[in-house]
Amino acid sequence: MRHVLAKFLPSAALVISTCALACGGAPEGTGASEGDATSDGSQTASDGATTVGASTLDTTDASAGPQTSGSETDGATTDATGSTTGATSSDAATTDVTTDVTTDVTTDVTDATTDAPTTGEPTDTGVDTGGPLDDVLTLDHVQVKGTHNSYHQEPLIPFDPSHEYSHAPLDVQLESQGVRAFELDIHQAPGGFQVYHIAVIDAVTSCLSFSDCMETIKGWSDAHPLHLPIFVWLEIKDETGGQPIDASDLLLLEDEIRSTFPEDQLFTPDDLSAGYPNVRAALEAEGWPTLGDVRGQVMFIMLSVDEHAEHLTSGFTTLAGRAMFARATPEHFDDPWAAVAKLGTGGQDVVDAHARRLLIATNVCGAGESDDECTGALETAKASGLHMLKDDFPAPVNNMEYFLDFPDGNPARCNPVTAPPECTSEALEDL
Repeated sequence: MRHVLAKFLPSAALVISTCALACGGAPEGTGASEGDATSDGSQTASDGATTVGASTLDTTDASAGPQTSGSETDGATTDATGSTTGATSSDAATTDVTTDVTTDVTTDVTDATTDAPTTGEPTDTGVDTGGPLDDVLTLDHVQVKGTHNSYHQEPLIPFDPSHEYSHAPLDVQLESQGVRAFELDIHQAPGGFQVYHIAVIDAVTSCLSFSDCMETIKGWSDAHPLHLPIFVWLEIKDETGGQPIDASDLLLLEDEIRSTFPEDQLFTPDDLSAGYPNVRAALEAEGWPTLGDVRGQVMFIMLSVDEHAEHLTSGFTTLAGRAMFARATPEHFDDPWAAVAKLGTGGQDVVDAHARRLLIATNVCGAGESDDECTGALETAKASGLHMLKDDFPAPVNNMEYFLDFPDGNPARCNPVTAPPECTSEALEDL
């Protein structure tokens, strides 16, 4: 309840140089996707996709310098050629993860009304209107499907296999593919913030304007107010196009978020830390809020771990007053602002993150990787209890057997490491 109350308180050179640093898809997962995204969940080329090129982007502002932390930024280890290895590492599946996660939960279940409204503004989504275990299950009990570079459309001439995939529009991903975690790359142009991958060479997007992307998410959320929280990861990509983004620009970015989502539809660090000095203290004392407290909300997280993250966290000290959470790398797990991580699909870092009650995301399968690689990575990630599994293929595509699927739950399944025995996928979300 503390989380609810808190709402009411307080050109060519660029192409060559950019491809040299970005082709190979290193930090962002990499396979081939054929066709366009359709409303039935299959992936084909989306109508209305926008290309950011010389005609729409002032390329004189684009940085041609190398990416400074590509592999770290995406939670993957890269080799000398820039190919992704971390997100599909050969870590053995972690089927028995020991954590300090508290699993003692009350077994009292209150009757719940399951006839949810499907249109209109978000409503009070407590236990009397949500799932039957909304006062028992908490946010870290879920495992949800996500997409990597969620706006991405395959360019006409891909420079690298890692660019050969297309996603459905964001609302189609939400409605037909069960996606509950997105990743958007943020660039700054004279007209505002834009969403695309790399200027000129990989710039086709389903929603060029950041505000349009958010409005699409909000529209679906408004129509389905009992959904699980939607996680939106933002990566600051000013090194691959657009103007530099500094600390003051981050404030403008957060202003855009707040102007789109009202306070009762936005889950922020202040909501988590309500009544405690910081988010870490709140997690240690109470853990994550119940699903009844956070249904219908959207949670923004900065993916970048460079100087942009330092700006967001005031020198890696606090997230007070911010609209976004920050991604914690292992050396920051105990920092007062640490609540969310992005890691590999398994290993000791995952165990350590669970012990601190962090929400954990990972990249699973990327364009250019084999069916076997993707299947192995998915099984490891699922067994390791990662909360957000981001993928280039959330639905079937041509020439691949693999796609990200939860046979035992759509859009979410009970987290095998953190969820209590009484958890069911229907209790998580059954719209």
